[in-house]
Amino acid sequence: MSNEALVKDCVVLPDNAPTIARVALGLQSHTRVRIAYICGPGDAVGTFEHWAQGRHDPRTPVIAYSAMFYSLIEALDAEALMLVEQSRQPEIDKEARFRFVYTPHPRGRGGLAYHLDEATFTRNVLEALSAWPADAIVVGTDAPAALISQLPRASRIILTAHNVYWPMGTRPSGLVKRARLWRLARALRRVRSAVCTSQECANQIVALGCEHSRMFVETPQILPGFFPQALPRSHCNRLLYLGRIEANKGVLDLIEAFSAIADIFPGLSLDIAGTGSANEQVRAAISRAHAPNRIRFHGLLDANAVHALLDTSDLLICPTRLESGEGLALVVIEAGVHGVPSVVSSIVPAKDLLNGACEVFPANDVAALTEVLRALASNNDSLRALSDAALAQRSQFLDRSLSWGTQLYRALLA
Repeated sequence: MSNEALVKDCVVLPDNAPTIARVALGLQSHTRVRIAYICGPGDAVGTFEHWAQGRHDPRTPVIAYSAMFYSLIEALDAEALMLVEQSRQPEIDKEARFRFVYTPHPRGRGGLAYHLDEATFTRNVLEALSAWPADAIVVGTDAPAALISQLPRASRIILTAHNVYWPMGTRPSGLVKRARLWRLARALRRVRSAVCTSQECANQIVALGCEHSRMFVETPQILPGFFPQALPRSHCNRLLYLGRIEANKGVLDLIEAFSAIADIFPGLSLDIAGTGSANEQVRAAISRAHAPNRIRFHGLLDANAVHALLDTSDLLICPTRLESGEGLALVVIEAGVHGVPSVVSSIVPAKDLLNGACEVFPANDVAALTEVLRALASNNDSLRALSDAALAQRSQFLDRSLSWGTQLYRALLA
């Protein structure tokens, strides 16, 4: 069956889910549930255009969160307010149950400009919510604390946690950062439940004062068309970096580590796919590396190209640095579906979903990363064991009862 035929089949609900939801929210039987979603920076409008036509969004290798939200709204016979950061409406006739409102959220500026941007975004969101009273509001961990604390009291607040608040295992201890966490903890008192992209995200939200029993950890979902008949990897020839091209993602560290062992393993190559602010730094680092002709920089790839590249790779490296927190690192999951094991830094939570399929090195330690790569490149049995472990755990990524959309339904009832 094609990906298109299954794109809306991403939530698992009881037959009487609309009635259960209305009862949980204290609504009358003839009333539709109204849910607002503060969407964040992703292109929720573009994903809707694909979803409405029964298509998977080709830009993402996993089922998009917003696509699962649309499917949940449809299954609940509910209404949705989508607060989006795109200044356009869907270029497709949409059901009346979906309403899109532009709430611009400038990003990337510093100092006073940053605080002004956050205040303007908060004001725009609150105005939109005032004009469209919601029974529940879904808001991400990237939202300003001031916004969360001011969300309408009559609405049930559900946090969708795609990112950690601090790198795993390194809770901030400085006075300024502790003050920021104190403000955040006060804001999170408004949160009733949360859907978390990893157990680490859930642990941090609980540490900030939220109730453990209302944390719901989701498992990323892959479409069957991207589920290959993968064979175990038994030789470490093709290394892969897949993700944003940023210095804090460790891609420059990886080039340095590859360069250190390139002469020892003449059959070893490195593929780098993605885009970001460090594109030129990566190109410069490749030009300085040993064996630069064995490093390929592909740029941004769509979902089909990502899975095609994974299918020909032997080892994924996710070398995220301490300066950047990871909520999960979806690329580790995408690789595992292909039987490709991963080498991850110590702040990457994805290893918890693929037990025994990842080698871990201390974040920011290029020498340790180099040693792990050297060891796997010279030991086929170790690589095969990691690959076997990845293949043995693939079925969870086809279990829609674990999906973000299904967990959001459970969080709505909590």
